Amino acid sequence: MGTPLYISRDLELDLESLIGQCVAILGIRGSGKSNTAGVIFEELLNNNYPMSIVDIEGEYFGLKEKYEVLVVGTGDGVEIEIDAGCAAEIAEVSMEKNVPVVLDLSGFLSEERTEVLMEYLSSLWNLAGTLRRPYIIGIEEAHEFIPQGVKTELKEMISRIALRGRKRGLGAIVVSQRSAKVEKDVLSQAGMLLLHRVVHEVDMRVYSELLPWRKSEVKEIIGSLETGNCIFVNGETVRPIYVRERATFHAGFTPSLEAVATPELKQVSASIIEAIERAREGRGRRTRTQELEEQLARLQEKLTQKEEKIDELEETARTLGYIKVEVPQGPPPAVVQRDCVPQEAVSVGFAPHLMGTTRCDSAEERSTARERVASETGWGVIEVAPTVPASSSSALPPAVRRHIDRLVARVERRSLLERRVLSFLFEHAPGSYTASQIAAWTHCAREMVEDELPRELLEVGLIARERRTDGLRFQSRLKTFVSDEFAVYLPDIGESGLHAVTRQLSDRLIDVP
Repeated sequence: MGTPLYISRDLELDLESLIGQCVAILGIRGSGKSNTAGVIFEELLNNNYPMSIVDIEGEYFGLKEKYEVLVVGTGDGVEIEIDAGCAAEIAEVSMEKNVPVVLDLSGFLSEERTEVLMEYLSSLWNLAGTLRRPYIIGIEEAHEFIPQGVKTELKEMISRIALRGRKRGLGAIVVSQRSAKVEKDVLSQAGMLLLHRVVHEVDMRVYSELLPWRKSEVKEIIGSLETGNCIFVNGETVRPIYVRERATFHAGFTPSLEAVATPELKQVSASIIEAIERAREGRGRRTRTQELEEQLARLQEKLTQKEEKIDELEETARTLGYIKVEVPQGPPPAVVQRDCVPQEAVSVGFAPHLMGTTRCDSAEERSTARERVASETGWGVIEVAPTVPASSSSALPPAVRRHIDRLVARVERRSLLERRVLSFLFEHAPGSYTASQIAAWTHCAREMVEDELPRELLEVGLIARERRTDGLRFQSRLKTFVSDEFAVYLPDIGESGLHAVTRQLSDRLIDVP
């Protein structure tokens, strides 16, 4: 038994079991979930466990009643005001100097909140890869940051911490009152669950998937839970427990007519404040040009995301309206390419005099061609998309070329290790190689190839991993990736166009020093 944590008299839990763990605390408002989260944070602080708490309602400053916790953010109650420009430095101080931080986001607008949190969590993730020491991140109202069915950069970062942070020592405590709105992959992969009462049918269905009981039993047991009671799930252990009340001031309590006085709060030591101020000043010494360049980069990223969405919607709309069919009254229709008309039309077996094709450069010529085919055959015309010669990348539509540029830019932002391995596998496709072989060719450490690389590249589908008798083997999946990623363009560019896209991506991504 390791260091015990006093969360409930009904439960024996030790500190070591939380290292790198993903814990989910769920339940409706008033069910006791915030108290449960506060109790766990108190126990971690009792044992000097480093942490950050993402607080969007300004409820966790009450921990300062007993503990030396730094509250940062903007607005009333924070000790140091921060923005996206210095969020990364605050995270570094927290992890390096073991300073517990409450990141109060209640005073930020939605976009500002996202920027600050993204900078903060990215810094923690990167630093954890170097330090590899225990650290945990609490996230209140998690459904706002990792919503089910919505893909965002922030959601990807939080999900990565929750699902893959263990090797870096990172753990996560996600708290939400709407179970059905939280990303299911995070909940289903959480190693520890504390399930408080819910009433919504959709939330009850989520509980049914998480608990090893019949649906009728889940509804009966969960519906009868009182405030403070919950179902604790950890592997094979499933038991009801009553969570003790938190010892510090709970700023998120349900209001009543009784007067509640805010207790005297502990202040963070001067040395910590000085370290934070030095970090902020370090950022503050930036020139005006540097500040504008960073602001421009953030705006450019937002613009790129919006352009991607516009391109996606435009291509969807164009694809839906692409095929035009004139239903004939009689024999089967002739089939012609939209930007080509028959010199003698298109042979369909029983019209041998209609042979060969030639290009039409104007709408008027295409219209004349359709009328000619219709008058000579008595059939209607079905327009189909022209294919793009694989030999000419310039023949690809602008939307496809922009999509290629975005993918290349995205890969170029990855680490040198990832780009080297991608380059090697693309160049040696379709062969498969062990981590040792890849490491030898790319001059990278074998452990990095095995532990760090596959998880990032497997997600996007650029490489595949297979376990064989000689160990893990990796190979390129570029062709399959292109078929999936560019499927929306297929009616326009054809299979030869997909081949051109594959070759162009391969050519542009192979040359890595």
